[in-house]
Amino acid sequence: MIGSVYALIPPVLVIVMVIATKKIILSIFSGIVISALMIENFQLLPALKNIVEEAVGIFYEDGVVNTDNILLILFILGLGMVTAFIEKNGGAAGFARWAQKRVKSAGMAQMMAVILGILIFIDDYFNALTVGEVSRGLTDRYKVSREKLAYLIDSTSAPVCSICPLSSWGAYIIALFAVLLPRTAAPLNQFIHTIPYNFYAIFALSVVGLSAWFNINVGKMKDVASIYRQERAIRHAETMVQKEGEEKASDLVVPIVLLAGISFCMMFLTGLIASGSFDIFRILENASTYLSLLLGCVAACIYCGIRYFKLHGKHPVMVAAEGIRAVAGATSALLFAWVLIDMISALEAGTFLSGLIVKYAVPAVFLPFLLFLLSGVMALATGFSWGVFGIMLPISVQITQSLNMPTEMIYCCLGAVLSGSVFGDHCSPISDTTILSSAGAQCRHVDHVVSQMPYAIFSGGIAALGFLVAGLTESLVLAFAVQILALVLSAILFRISAMRRSNVKKIDTRRRTVPGV
Repeated sequence: MIGSVYALIPPVLVIVMVIATKKIILSIFSGIVISALMIENFQLLPALKNIVEEAVGIFYEDGVVNTDNILLILFILGLGMVTAFIEKNGGAAGFARWAQKRVKSAGMAQMMAVILGILIFIDDYFNALTVGEVSRGLTDRYKVSREKLAYLIDSTSAPVCSICPLSSWGAYIIALFAVLLPRTAAPLNQFIHTIPYNFYAIFALSVVGLSAWFNINVGKMKDVASIYRQERAIRHAETMVQKEGEEKASDLVVPIVLLAGISFCMMFLTGLIASGSFDIFRILENASTYLSLLLGCVAACIYCGIRYFKLHGKHPVMVAAEGIRAVAGATSALLFAWVLIDMISALEAGTFLSGLIVKYAVPAVFLPFLLFLLSGVMALATGFSWGVFGIMLPISVQITQSLNMPTEMIYCCLGAVLSGSVFGDHCSPISDTTILSSAGAQCRHVDHVVSQMPYAIFSGGIAALGFLVAGLTESLVLAFAVQILALVLSAILFRISAMRRSNVKKIDTRRRTVPGV
Protein backbone atom coordinates (compact mmCIF):
# COMPACT_ATOMS: atom_id res chain seq x y z
CA MET A 1 0.00 0.00 0.00
CA ILE A 2 2.97 2.30 0.52
CA GLY A 3 3.59 4.52 -2.48
CA SER A 4 0.32 3.48 -4.17
CA VAL A 5 -3.08 5.02 -4.71
CA TYR A 6 -4.18 3.52 -1.36
CA ALA A 7 -1.86 5.98 0.38
CA LEU A 8 -4.48 8.66 -0.37
CA ILE A 9 -7.13 6.95 1.78
CA PRO A 10 -6.14 8.46 5.19
CA PRO A 11 -6.06 12.14 4.09
CA VAL A 12 -9.30 11.74 2.13
CA LEU A 13 -10.90 10.08 5.16
CA VAL A 14 -9.84 12.95 7.42
CA ILE A 15 -11.22 15.60 5.06
CA VAL A 16 -14.57 13.78 4.71
CA MET A 17 -14.85 13.22 8.47
CA VAL A 18 -14.04 16.85 9.27
CA ILE A 19 -16.82 18.05 7.00
CA ALA A 20 -19.28 15.36 8.18
CA THR A 21 -18.64 15.35 11.95
CA LYS A 22 -17.13 18.83 12.51
CA LYS A 23 -14.82 17.17 15.08
CA ILE A 24 -11.25 17.93 14.08
CA ILE A 25 -9.35 15.86 16.67
CA LEU A 26 -11.56 12.79 16.18
CA SER A 27 -11.11 13.09 12.41
CA ILE A 28 -7.34 13.41 12.59
CA PHE A 29 -7.09 10.55 15.09
CA SER A 30 -9.09 8.34 12.72
CA GLY A 31 -6.62 9.19 9.97
CA ILE A 32 -3.73 8.29 12.29
CA VAL A 33 -5.24 4.90 13.13
CA ILE A 34 -6.00 3.91 9.53
CA SER A 35 -2.52 5.12 8.44
CA ALA A 36 -0.80 3.03 11.11
CA LEU A 37 -2.87 -0.04 10.20
CA MET A 38 -1.99 0.37 6.52
CA ILE A 39 1.73 0.80 7.28
CA GLU A 40 1.75 -2.34 9.48
CA ASN A 41 -0.40 -4.48 7.11
CA PHE A 42 -3.41 -4.21 9.47
CA GLN A 43 -1.66 -5.84 12.43
CA LEU A 44 -3.13 -4.20 15.53
CA LEU A 45 -0.25 -4.34 18.03
CA PRO A 46 2.46 -3.14 15.60
CA ALA A 47 0.10 -0.37 14.51
CA LEU A 48 -0.43 0.78 18.11
CA LYS A 49 3.33 0.67 18.68
CA ASN A 50 3.85 2.77 15.53
CA ILE A 51 1.36 5.39 16.75
CA VAL A 52 3.11 5.64 20.14
CA GLU A 53 6.53 5.91 18.49
CA GLU A 54 5.33 8.65 16.14
CA ALA A 55 3.74 10.56 19.04
CA VAL A 56 6.93 10.35 21.09
CA GLY A 57 8.96 11.20 17.99
CA ILE A 58 7.36 14.65 17.87
CA PHE A 59 9.63 15.60 20.76
CA TYR A 60 12.27 12.85 20.98
CA GLU A 61 13.61 10.52 18.31
CA ASP A 62 16.79 8.48 17.86
CA GLY A 63 18.28 9.94 21.01
CA VAL A 64 17.77 13.52 19.81
CA VAL A 65 15.37 16.00 21.37
CA ASN A 66 13.30 17.96 18.82
CA THR A 67 13.75 21.36 20.42
CA ASP A 68 11.95 23.22 17.63
CA ASN A 69 8.66 21.43 18.29
CA ILE A 70 9.00 21.86 22.05
CA LEU A 71 9.75 25.57 21.70
CA LEU A 72 6.82 26.05 19.31
CA ILE A 73 4.36 24.40 21.72
CA LEU A 74 5.70 26.53 24.58
CA PHE A 75 5.35 29.63 22.39
CA ILE A 76 1.69 28.83 21.64
CA LEU A 77 0.94 28.24 25.32
CA GLY A 78 2.80 31.43 26.23
CA LEU A 79 0.86 33.42 23.68
CA GLY A 80 -2.33 32.05 25.21
CA MET A 81 -1.20 33.51 28.54
CA VAL A 82 -0.38 36.85 26.93
CA THR A 83 -3.86 36.89 25.36
CA ALA A 84 -5.53 36.26 28.72
CA PHE A 85 -3.49 39.00 30.42
CA ILE A 86 -4.28 41.50 27.68
CA GLU A 87 -8.00 40.84 28.10
CA LYS A 88 -7.90 41.05 31.91
CA ASN A 89 -5.78 44.22 31.81
CA GLY A 90 -8.31 45.86 29.47
CA GLY A 91 -5.93 46.09 26.52
CA ALA A 92 -8.43 44.79 23.95
CA ALA A 93 -11.15 47.21 25.12
CA GLY A 94 -8.68 50.09 25.25
CA PHE A 95 -7.39 49.37 21.76
CA ALA A 96 -10.97 49.06 20.46
CA ARG A 97 -11.80 52.49 21.91
CA TRP A 98 -8.65 54.02 20.38
CA ALA A 99 -9.31 52.42 16.98
CA GLN A 100 -12.98 53.40 17.13
CA LYS A 101 -11.98 57.00 16.47
CA ARG A 102 -10.06 56.05 13.34
CA VAL A 103 -11.76 52.92 12.00
CA LYS A 104 -15.32 53.71 10.92
CA SER A 105 -16.55 50.55 9.18
CA ALA A 106 -16.32 46.78 9.04
CA GLY A 107 -14.29 47.11 5.84
CA MET A 108 -11.69 49.32 7.52
CA ALA A 109 -11.49 46.94 10.49
CA GLN A 110 -10.83 44.04 8.15
CA MET A 111 -8.31 46.02 6.11
CA MET A 112 -6.38 46.73 9.29
CA ALA A 113 -6.10 42.97 9.87
CA VAL A 114 -4.95 42.48 6.26
CA ILE A 115 -2.32 45.23 6.51
CA LEU A 116 -1.02 43.83 9.81
CA GLY A 117 -0.82 40.38 8.21
CA ILE A 118 1.30 41.77 5.38
CA LEU A 119 3.57 43.74 7.72
CA ILE A 120 4.23 40.76 10.02
CA PHE A 121 5.92 38.73 7.30
CA ILE A 122 8.75 37.10 9.21
CA ASP A 123 6.96 33.82 10.07
CA ASP A 124 3.52 32.33 9.39
CA TYR A 125 3.01 31.02 12.95
CA PHE A 126 3.96 34.34 14.47
CA ASN A 127 1.73 36.11 11.95
CA ALA A 128 -1.34 33.95 12.60
CA LEU A 129 -1.31 34.28 16.37
CA THR A 130 -0.20 37.90 16.63
CA VAL A 131 -2.55 39.38 14.01
CA GLY A 132 -5.45 37.55 15.62
CA GLU A 133 -4.63 38.98 19.02
CA VAL A 134 -4.32 42.56 17.76
CA SER A 135 -7.36 42.50 15.46
CA ARG A 136 -9.92 40.43 17.33
CA GLY A 137 -11.43 43.12 19.53
CA LEU A 138 -11.80 45.58 16.67
CA THR A 139 -13.35 43.13 14.20
CA ASP A 140 -15.73 41.95 16.92
CA ARG A 141 -16.91 45.50 17.45
CA TYR A 142 -17.80 45.95 13.78
CA LYS A 143 -19.66 42.64 13.59
CA VAL A 144 -17.03 40.82 11.56
CA SER A 145 -17.33 37.11 12.29
CA ARG A 146 -14.46 35.22 13.84
CA GLU A 147 -14.51 32.93 10.79
CA LYS A 148 -13.91 35.94 8.55
CA LEU A 149 -11.03 37.08 10.75
CA ALA A 150 -9.50 33.59 10.58
CA TYR A 151 -9.71 33.77 6.77
CA LEU A 152 -8.03 37.20 6.74
CA ILE A 153 -5.25 35.86 8.98
CA ASP A 154 -4.73 32.64 7.01
CA SER A 155 -4.64 34.45 3.67
CA THR A 156 -2.00 36.95 4.77
CA SER A 157 0.35 34.52 6.52
CA ALA A 158 1.56 31.74 4.21
CA PRO A 159 0.98 33.73 0.97
CA VAL A 160 3.02 36.68 2.23
CA CYS A 161 5.77 34.44 3.65
CA SER A 162 5.98 32.44 0.40
CA ILE A 163 6.81 35.55 -1.68
CA CYS A 164 9.00 37.33 0.87
CA PRO A 165 12.72 36.42 0.94
CA LEU A 166 13.04 37.96 4.41
CA SER A 167 10.92 35.28 6.06
CA SER A 168 11.36 31.78 7.46
CA TRP A 169 9.69 30.43 4.31
CA GLY A 170 11.90 32.51 2.03
CA ALA A 171 15.04 31.29 3.79
CA TYR A 172 13.94 27.66 3.43
CA ILE A 173 13.05 27.97 -0.26
CA ILE A 174 16.28 29.84 -1.05
CA ALA A 175 18.24 27.06 0.66
CA LEU A 176 16.46 24.48 -1.54
CA PHE A 177 17.21 26.49 -4.68
CA ALA A 178 20.90 26.57 -3.76
CA VAL A 179 20.93 22.77 -4.01
CA LEU A 180 18.54 22.39 -6.96
CA LEU A 181 20.07 24.98 -9.31
CA PRO A 182 23.69 25.28 -8.14
CA ARG A 183 25.30 26.54 -11.34
CA THR A 184 22.74 29.07 -12.50
CA ALA A 185 21.83 32.38 -10.82
CA ALA A 186 22.38 33.08 -7.13
CA PRO A 187 19.70 31.38 -4.97
CA LEU A 188 18.23 34.75 -3.96
CA ASN A 189 17.85 35.78 -7.60
CA GLN A 190 16.26 32.43 -8.38
CA PHE A 191 13.71 33.01 -5.63
CA ILE A 192 13.00 36.53 -6.85
CA HIS A 193 12.39 35.16 -10.37
CA THR A 194 9.69 32.81 -9.00
CA ILE A 195 7.78 35.57 -7.19
CA PRO A 196 5.82 36.81 -10.27
CA TYR A 197 4.86 33.19 -10.98
CA ASN A 198 3.55 32.54 -7.47
CA PHE A 199 0.07 33.24 -8.82
CA TYR A 200 -1.90 31.79 -5.92
CA ALA A 201 -0.12 33.90 -3.30
CA ILE A 202 -0.55 37.06 -5.38
CA PHE A 203 -4.23 36.55 -6.15
CA ALA A 204 -5.08 35.17 -2.71
CA LEU A 205 -3.81 38.49 -1.35
CA SER A 206 -5.80 40.37 -4.00
CA VAL A 207 -8.98 38.47 -3.18
CA VAL A 208 -8.56 38.88 0.58
CA GLY A 209 -8.00 42.62 0.09
CA LEU A 210 -11.19 42.95 -1.99
CA SER A 211 -13.11 40.77 0.45
CA ALA A 212 -11.99 42.91 3.38
CA TRP A 213 -12.47 46.34 1.79
CA PHE A 214 -15.94 45.58 0.36
CA ASN A 215 -16.88 43.27 3.26
CA ILE A 216 -17.70 40.41 0.87
CA ASN A 217 -19.10 37.36 2.67
CA VAL A 218 -20.06 34.19 0.81
CA GLY A 219 -21.03 30.68 1.81
CA LYS A 220 -20.38 29.86 5.44
CA MET A 221 -19.42 33.45 6.17
CA LYS A 222 -23.10 34.36 5.89
CA ASP A 223 -24.20 31.66 8.31
CA VAL A 224 -26.77 33.00 10.78
CA ALA A 225 -25.38 30.90 13.60
CA SER A 226 -21.93 32.35 13.04
CA ILE A 227 -23.34 35.89 13.10
CA TYR A 228 -25.20 35.13 16.31
CA ARG A 229 -22.07 33.88 18.03
CA GLN A 230 -20.19 36.92 16.83
CA GLU A 231 -22.90 39.33 18.03
CA ARG A 232 -22.66 37.82 21.48
CA ALA A 233 -18.96 38.64 21.42
CA ILE A 234 -19.84 42.21 20.35
CA ARG A 235 -22.24 42.68 23.23
CA HIS A 236 -19.62 41.30 25.61
CA ALA A 237 -16.97 43.68 24.25
CA GLU A 238 -19.34 46.66 24.47
CA THR A 239 -20.29 45.71 28.04
CA MET A 240 -16.61 45.72 28.96
CA VAL A 241 -16.17 49.19 27.45
CA GLN A 242 -19.16 50.56 29.35
CA LYS A 243 -18.16 48.92 32.62
CA GLU A 244 -14.54 50.01 32.69
CA GLY A 245 -13.35 53.50 31.95
CA GLU A 246 -9.58 53.24 32.39
CA GLU A 247 -8.59 50.63 29.81
CA LYS A 248 -5.55 51.61 27.79
CA ALA A 249 -4.58 50.64 24.28
CA SER A 250 -1.00 50.41 25.53
CA ASP A 251 -1.95 47.25 27.45
CA LEU A 252 -2.34 45.55 24.08
CA VAL A 253 0.23 47.43 22.02
CA VAL A 254 3.18 47.25 24.45
CA PRO A 255 3.08 43.43 24.92
CA ILE A 256 2.77 42.86 21.16
CA VAL A 257 5.58 45.30 20.36
CA LEU A 258 7.70 43.74 23.10
CA LEU A 259 7.04 40.25 21.74
CA ALA A 260 7.77 41.26 18.14
CA GLY A 261 10.80 43.43 18.92
CA ILE A 262 12.60 40.89 21.09
CA SER A 263 11.73 38.06 18.66
CA PHE A 264 13.18 39.94 15.68
CA CYS A 265 16.30 40.93 17.63
CA MET A 266 16.88 37.37 18.82
CA MET A 267 16.39 35.99 15.31
CA PHE A 268 19.06 38.34 14.04
CA LEU A 269 21.40 37.54 16.94
CA THR A 270 21.03 33.74 16.78
CA GLY A 271 21.33 33.77 12.98
CA LEU A 272 24.42 35.97 13.15
CA ILE A 273 26.10 33.69 15.69
CA ALA A 274 25.20 30.48 13.81
CA SER A 275 26.18 31.75 10.34
CA GLY A 276 29.13 33.96 11.25
CA SER A 277 28.03 36.24 8.43
CA PHE A 278 26.30 39.61 8.12
CA ASP A 279 24.46 38.42 5.00
CA ILE A 280 20.79 38.89 5.98
CA PHE A 281 19.68 35.80 4.04
CA ARG A 282 22.25 33.56 5.69
CA ILE A 283 21.25 35.04 9.04
CA LEU A 284 17.57 34.17 8.40
CA GLU A 285 18.49 30.70 7.19
CA ASN A 286 20.43 29.96 10.40
CA ALA A 287 18.27 31.84 12.91
CA SER A 288 16.70 29.94 15.84
CA THR A 289 13.20 31.08 14.98
CA TYR A 290 11.23 29.26 17.68
CA LEU A 291 13.70 30.05 20.45
CA SER A 292 13.48 33.70 19.44
CA LEU A 293 9.68 33.66 19.42
CA LEU A 294 9.59 32.00 22.83
CA LEU A 295 11.97 34.54 24.36
CA GLY A 296 9.85 37.37 22.98
CA CYS A 297 6.75 35.69 24.40
CA VAL A 298 8.37 35.25 27.83
CA ALA A 299 9.23 38.96 27.92
CA ALA A 300 5.64 39.86 27.01
CA CYS A 301 4.30 37.47 29.69
CA ILE A 302 6.51 38.99 32.37
CA TYR A 303 5.42 42.51 31.44
CA CYS A 304 1.74 41.53 31.37
CA GLY A 305 1.98 39.68 34.69
CA ILE A 306 3.56 42.67 36.42
CA ARG A 307 0.99 44.98 34.85
CA TYR A 308 -1.86 42.73 36.02
CA PHE A 309 -0.55 42.70 39.58
CA LYS A 310 -0.26 46.51 39.58
CA LEU A 311 -3.80 46.97 38.22
CA HIS A 312 -5.61 44.35 40.28
CA GLY A 313 -3.32 43.48 43.20
CA LYS A 314 -3.87 39.79 42.50
CA HIS A 315 -1.50 36.94 41.73
CA PRO A 316 -1.25 36.38 37.94
CA VAL A 317 -1.04 32.55 38.08
CA MET A 318 -4.79 31.97 37.65
CA VAL A 319 -4.93 34.23 34.61
CA ALA A 320 -1.97 32.41 33.08
CA ALA A 321 -3.77 29.08 33.63
CA GLU A 322 -6.88 30.49 31.89
CA GLY A 323 -4.74 31.44 28.90
CA ILE A 324 -3.26 27.95 28.65
CA ARG A 325 -6.73 26.39 28.78
CA ALA A 326 -7.91 28.72 26.00
CA VAL A 327 -5.30 27.41 23.53
CA ALA A 328 -5.31 23.79 24.72
CA GLY A 329 -7.68 22.72 21.93
CA ALA A 330 -5.59 24.26 19.16
CA THR A 331 -2.40 22.84 20.67
CA SER A 332 -3.92 19.34 20.82
CA ALA A 333 -5.08 19.58 17.21
CA LEU A 334 -1.58 20.63 16.16
CA LEU A 335 0.03 17.69 17.96
CA PHE A 336 -2.37 15.22 16.35
CA ALA A 337 -1.78 16.84 12.95
CA TRP A 338 2.00 16.41 13.32
CA VAL A 339 1.57 12.68 13.96
CA LEU A 340 -0.74 12.29 10.94
CA ILE A 341 1.67 14.23 8.70
CA ASP A 342 4.49 11.82 9.63
CA MET A 343 2.20 8.84 9.00
CA ILE A 344 1.16 10.12 5.56
CA SER A 345 4.82 10.76 4.72
CA ALA A 346 5.60 7.13 5.59
CA LEU A 347 2.82 6.01 3.23
CA GLU A 348 4.58 8.03 0.47
CA ALA A 349 1.41 9.57 -0.91
CA GLY A 350 3.51 12.40 -2.36
CA THR A 351 5.80 9.98 -4.16
CA PHE A 352 2.82 8.27 -5.79
CA LEU A 353 1.27 11.55 -6.95
CA SER A 354 4.51 13.02 -8.28
CA GLY A 355 5.24 9.80 -10.15
CA LEU A 356 2.09 10.28 -12.20
CA ILE A 357 3.67 13.19 -14.08
CA VAL A 358 6.68 11.12 -15.10
CA LYS A 359 4.60 8.02 -15.87
CA TYR A 360 2.24 9.73 -18.28
CA ALA A 361 4.86 11.91 -20.03
CA VAL A 362 3.04 15.20 -19.54
CA PRO A 363 3.36 17.67 -22.49
CA ALA A 364 5.51 20.69 -21.63
CA VAL A 365 2.75 23.24 -22.29
CA PHE A 366 0.55 21.72 -19.57
CA LEU A 367 3.36 21.18 -17.05
CA PRO A 368 2.92 24.39 -14.97
CA PHE A 369 -0.85 23.82 -14.75
CA LEU A 370 -0.45 20.17 -13.69
CA LEU A 371 2.37 20.92 -11.24
CA PHE A 372 0.10 23.47 -9.58
CA LEU A 373 -2.79 20.99 -9.30
CA LEU A 374 -0.59 18.12 -8.15
CA SER A 375 1.20 20.22 -5.52
CA GLY A 376 -2.19 21.44 -4.32
CA VAL A 377 -3.53 17.91 -3.93
CA MET A 378 -0.37 16.83 -2.10
CA ALA A 379 -0.50 19.78 0.30
CA LEU A 380 -4.23 19.21 0.86
CA ALA A 381 -3.57 15.56 1.66
CA THR A 382 -0.49 16.07 3.83
CA GLY A 383 -1.25 19.49 5.37
CA PHE A 384 2.44 20.34 5.07
CA SER A 385 3.45 22.73 2.30
CA TRP A 386 7.15 22.66 3.22
CA GLY A 387 7.16 18.89 2.72
CA VAL A 388 5.61 19.36 -0.73
CA PHE A 389 8.33 21.92 -1.54
CA GLY A 390 10.96 19.31 -0.70
CA ILE A 391 9.31 16.65 -2.89
CA MET A 392 8.02 18.63 -5.85
CA LEU A 393 10.68 21.30 -6.42
CA PRO A 394 13.41 18.73 -7.25
CA ILE A 395 10.97 16.80 -9.48
CA SER A 396 9.92 19.96 -11.34
CA VAL A 397 13.57 20.90 -11.97
CA GLN A 398 14.38 17.43 -13.29
CA ILE A 399 11.37 17.38 -15.62
CA THR A 400 11.91 20.89 -17.00
CA GLN A 401 15.59 20.25 -17.62
CA SER A 402 14.89 16.94 -19.35
CA LEU A 403 12.41 18.74 -21.63
CA ASN A 404 14.96 21.52 -22.32
CA MET A 405 12.44 24.16 -21.31
CA PRO A 406 13.51 27.85 -21.37
CA THR A 407 14.84 29.29 -18.12
CA GLU A 408 11.76 31.49 -17.67
CA MET A 409 9.50 28.44 -17.90
CA ILE A 410 11.60 26.64 -15.31
CA TYR A 411 10.84 29.51 -12.93
CA CYS A 412 7.19 29.28 -13.95
CA CYS A 413 7.13 25.60 -12.96
CA LEU A 414 8.87 26.35 -9.66
CA GLY A 415 6.30 29.08 -9.01
CA ALA A 416 3.54 26.57 -9.80
CA VAL A 417 4.85 24.23 -7.11
CA LEU A 418 5.04 27.05 -4.56
CA SER A 419 1.55 28.25 -5.50
CA GLY A 420 -0.03 24.82 -5.42
CA SER A 421 1.54 24.01 -2.07
CA VAL A 422 0.15 27.15 -0.43
CA PHE A 423 -3.25 26.57 -2.07
CA GLY A 424 -3.52 22.99 -0.78
CA ASP A 425 -2.26 24.08 2.63
CA HIS A 426 -5.07 26.66 2.81
CA CYS A 427 -7.73 24.05 2.06
CA SER A 428 -6.36 21.35 4.37
CA PRO A 429 -7.97 20.85 7.80
CA ILE A 430 -4.74 19.30 9.12
CA SER A 431 -2.49 22.20 8.09
CA ASP A 432 -0.65 23.69 11.07
CA THR A 433 -1.01 27.21 9.66
CA THR A 434 -4.76 26.73 9.25
CA ILE A 435 -5.06 25.39 12.80
CA LEU A 436 -3.14 28.35 14.21
CA SER A 437 -5.22 30.82 12.19
CA SER A 438 -8.31 29.38 13.91
CA ALA A 439 -6.53 29.75 17.24
CA GLY A 440 -5.55 33.35 16.48
CA ALA A 441 -9.14 34.29 15.62
CA GLN A 442 -10.51 32.08 18.43
CA CYS A 443 -13.11 30.37 16.25
CA ARG A 444 -13.99 26.72 15.73
CA HIS A 445 -11.39 25.19 13.45
CA VAL A 446 -13.85 23.29 11.28
CA ASP A 447 -15.89 26.47 10.74
CA HIS A 448 -12.75 28.24 9.55
CA VAL A 449 -11.87 25.43 7.14
CA VAL A 450 -15.35 25.31 5.60
CA SER A 451 -15.86 29.08 5.44
CA GLN A 452 -12.44 29.73 3.89
CA MET A 453 -12.87 27.10 1.17
CA PRO A 454 -14.86 29.19 -1.37
CA TYR A 455 -12.32 32.04 -1.24
CA ALA A 456 -9.36 29.65 -1.54
CA ILE A 457 -10.94 27.72 -4.43
CA PHE A 458 -11.75 30.96 -6.26
CA SER A 459 -8.15 32.21 -5.88
CA GLY A 460 -6.89 28.75 -6.85
CA GLY A 461 -9.05 28.76 -9.96
CA ILE A 462 -7.59 32.09 -11.08
CA ALA A 463 -4.06 30.79 -10.42
CA ALA A 464 -4.75 27.58 -12.36
CA LEU A 465 -6.01 29.65 -15.30
CA GLY A 466 -2.82 31.71 -15.16
CA PHE A 467 -0.57 28.64 -15.26
CA LEU A 468 -2.54 27.21 -18.16
CA VAL A 469 -2.09 30.44 -20.15
CA ALA A 470 1.58 30.75 -19.14
CA GLY A 471 2.30 27.21 -20.30
CA LEU A 472 0.52 27.64 -23.63
CA THR A 473 1.94 31.09 -24.46
CA GLU A 474 5.16 31.29 -22.38
CA SER A 475 4.08 34.85 -21.59
CA LEU A 476 3.95 36.12 -18.01
CA VAL A 477 2.30 39.37 -19.11
CA LEU A 478 -0.50 37.58 -20.94
CA ALA A 479 -1.05 35.21 -18.01
CA PHE A 480 -1.41 38.16 -15.63
CA ALA A 481 -3.73 39.95 -18.06
CA VAL A 482 -6.05 36.95 -18.25
CA GLN A 483 -6.04 36.48 -14.47
CA ILE A 484 -6.76 40.15 -13.78
CA LEU A 485 -9.57 40.10 -16.33
CA ALA A 486 -11.04 36.99 -14.67
CA LEU A 487 -10.84 38.66 -11.24
CA VAL A 488 -12.48 41.89 -12.45
CA LEU A 489 -15.27 40.08 -14.32
CA SER A 490 -15.95 37.88 -11.30
CA ALA A 491 -16.14 40.93 -9.04
CA ILE A 492 -18.57 42.66 -11.43
CA LEU A 493 -20.78 39.57 -11.70
CA PHE A 494 -20.77 39.15 -7.92
CA ARG A 495 -21.73 42.80 -7.46
CA ILE A 496 -24.59 42.52 -9.98
CA SER A 497 -25.81 39.33 -8.30
CA ALA A 498 -25.68 40.96 -4.86
CA MET A 499 -27.62 44.00 -6.09
CA ARG A 500 -30.30 41.76 -7.62
CA ARG A 501 -30.69 39.81 -4.38
CA SER A 502 -30.92 43.09 -2.47
CA ASN A 503 -33.64 44.39 -4.82
CA VAL A 504 -35.60 41.14 -4.51
CA LYS A 505 -35.48 41.43 -0.72
CA LYS A 506 -36.71 45.04 -0.87
CA ILE A 507 -39.62 44.07 -3.14
CA ASP A 508 -40.47 41.14 -0.88
CA THR A 509 -40.39 43.43 2.16
CA ARG A 510 -42.76 45.92 0.49
CA ARG A 511 -45.17 43.12 -0.40
CA ARG A 512 -45.23 41.90 3.15
CA THR A 513 -46.22 45.36 4.37
CA VAL A 514 -49.23 45.58 2.00
CA PRO A 515 -52.45 44.23 3.63
CA GLY A 516 -53.72 41.08 1.98
CA VAL A 517 -50.42 40.27 0.22
